[in-house]
Amino acid sequence: MSASLKYKVSTPPASEPISLSEAKLYLRVDTSADDALITALITAARESVELYTSRALVTQTVTQKLDCFPSFGFRLAVHPVASVTSITYKDSNGATQTLSTDIYMLDNYDLPNAVVLKANQMFPTTYLEDNAVTVTFVAGEAAASVPKAILQAIYLTLTDFYENRTNYVKRLPTAAEYLLNQYRVFVF
Repeated sequence: MSASLKYKVSTPPASEPISLSEAKLYLRVDTSADDALITALITAARESVELYTSRALVTQTVTQKLDCFPSFGFRLAVHPVASVTSITYKDSNGATQTLSTDIYMLDNYDLPNAVVLKANQMFPTTYLEDNAVTVTFVAGEAAASVPKAILQAIYLTLTDFYENRTNYVKRLPTAAEYLLNQYRVFVF
């Protein structure tokens, strides 16, 4: 069984933190010939920044899988977490159950955010198989709430993606990484 954080975005953001018109102004593009490309690159730049920082920049729904419940709680893969929608698990007989909110609570006062047990509670025993526990949660904030330094990192990454369309090895532009380092959340 794997100990790594397994997750995917199950409902992507409804909007991006940078509009097409803002991106075109920053890129100094005044035609509509590359609108579809620039729109796709805005999303790619945001996703790259999110992956680098372990943050959801804009409200989205995330599904995380666990092989079993850890003894006292577990860290969530993406931050900040607004709410936990549901936690389902396969019980010791293999039947899918929903974990009662009387058992756990969201600790989103520290990073990384975590699901922790309430007082005098225990997690149930799960079926012995990979991905026996499914945690669905809402992470991120309104697009207008993205910090200016992160927006600048998205612009820098977008520009890099737009101007360097060849296959080269580089995570993010150095200046973008510098801006983002203060926002990184290290999840173990």
